[in-house]
Parts: sequence; structure tokens; C-alpha cells
Amino acid sequence: MRELAPLTPDRVGDLVGACAPCTYWQTVPRNGQHDVREPLELLAEWVAGVTDDWGPPGRVAYVDGRPAGHVVVAPAHHVPRLAAFPTAPADPSTLVLVAAVVVPEQAGRGLRKALVQAAAKDALRHRMRSLDAVAARPLAVGRHTCVLDVGFLEKVGFRVERDHPTYPRLRIDLRTVVTLRDEAAAAFAKAMAWVPGGRAVPETHPNGSSHARVSGRS
Repeated sequence: MRELAPLTPDRVGDLVGACAPCTYWQTVPRNGQHDVREPLELLAEWVAGVTDDWGPPGRVAYVDGRPAGHVVVAPAHHVPRLAAFPTAPADPSTLVLVAAVVVPEQAGRGLRKALVQAAAKDALRHRMRSLDAVAARPLAVGRHTCVLDVGFLEKVGFRVERDHPTYPRLRIDLRTVVTLRDEAAAAFAKAMAWVPGGRAVPETHPNGSSHARVSGRS
């Protein structure tokens, strides 16, 4: 069973990768002091705040009930760490992609791309025109592990919107990607097709989650 579920406060413990749990994008030191609360508590509070204001800020992918990856997006005014980057968007309503991670076992199977496309699909549902991301070039010194790399974003359709030697801002124009909804479903189905003699059939449910059930070939 494969599932792309909305990121909710009760799912922050299912975020994966070296940067989870992490509040790098969601917090900044205040007067030189960090919030002493646990990262999971801070993340759950952040997810709840974004959900109330905009909607679920991303998706969590599950494979056989186990977390396999996640993607995180939010309006720029909910991402305080952006202020530390020279290419941060000036418009606080700009939708920003801040994470797209999969577990090592899923690397190279298209799941990470499917997560980004699911985020773009959600952005379209919110009538957003574009999706931005501040990312790192190879020359970036001291890059935090939670900062996406430019190369990956360009492979999934992002283009440089505001250039910078180390931390450019990239953008994908959702108005021009007319087949994005179908591509997201196809990419997820391809990533999830693993049963010999079967094929993954994505299903969209009223709660916004996408499932892939397996049906046999006739």
C-alpha cells in the first residue's frame, strides 16, 4: 500500500531524512536565543499555524505504512529562515518549497519527483501561479542539509528566477504546466509500481490524499 497523505501536526514525527525532525526553515534565533522546546513540538505548532492560514503545508509519503518521504511547502511569511538568504522573495504570499526528501531505499525511483509534483498540484488547487525555492549551488560553503540543491530542482522543471553565485531562487510557473495534475499521478504510480505482474492505480480521495492500489494485469 502506497499513500501520499497531507502533512498534519500528528504526522510531523513521520518526516524522514537527516534533516528530520528539524526546524531550520521554521525558526530563527531571537536575540541570540533559540526556542528550547522540542523540534517535534515546534514543527507541530508550525504545521497547525500554516494549515489554519493556508492549508496543509506538504505531503508525507508512506510505503506499506512506513514513512518513505515528504515534501514541505508554505507561503513565504510562514518561513522565517528565508530572511537569511539574499534571494528571498519580496512578496510574503509567495509559495515556497523548502523540503523534498525520500529515504535511501526510495532514491532513484521517482518518488522525490512525485512529491514535488504533488506539491505543485496542491499549489494549483490553491490557485497559485508559481512555486519558488531558494536552493544551493555546489559552491555554497557551509550549506545546511535542509537546503535543496539547484540541480535537482532544475531536473523537475524549476528555472532560475533570481540568480546568485551560491543561493539562487528558482521558480516553476504553474500556469504553463497544463498537464501537471496528470504528470503527478503518473509519476507517483510509476514510483509505486513494484508488485510483479501488477500495476499501481492512483486514487484521489476527498481528503486530498492519493493512494496507489495494485491491480493485476488481465
